[in-house]
Amino acid sequence: MNKPLTPNMEMYLKTIFEIVGEGSEPRVKAIADRLGVKMPSVTGALETLQQRGLVAHDRYGDVQLTTRGRKAAREVKDRNDLIYRFLLEVLRLPAATASRDACVLEHVVSPRTLERLESFLEFLHVCNRGANETIAHFGNWLDCAEKGESCSACAESGGGPRCTS
Repeated sequence: MNKPLTPNMEMYLKTIFEIVGEGSEPRVKAIADRLGVKMPSVTGALETLQQRGLVAHDRYGDVQLTTRGRKAAREVKDRNDLIYRFLLEVLRLPAATASRDACVLEHVVSPRTLERLESFLEFLHVCNRGANETIAHFGNWLDCAEKGESCSACAESGGGPRCTS
């Protein structure tokens, strides 16, 4: 049985996957620059990933994901993308915050939670019962709260203590 990947290994795989997806060559320097680490750290990580059959790398050459490595990288990227969308679209976090937080959460969130996040995002896009209006209103409510103001729409509808003027 394969040992689970560490968050660090997942981050390297996702980074290589993204560099390839951008049409660039995933060399040690490019990976180091992207992750903000030193080249010897990348070399060490690549050795570990190569031992696990996830990458192929010749010294001073490109890094290539194996079939297993590409599958693992795609799974990490998909988790990240889903969490990022939720943080950005539903919780209305700034893009930089959503990106940073998704990068952390992608390694620890359970498969069940991911399924629910995906279902909830799908629900928002297909439900005709006002879900999107509620999310949009949540954005307005947040804007008011950040300005130290009450949400007039909530106050008009008899909203709770945080909503009243």
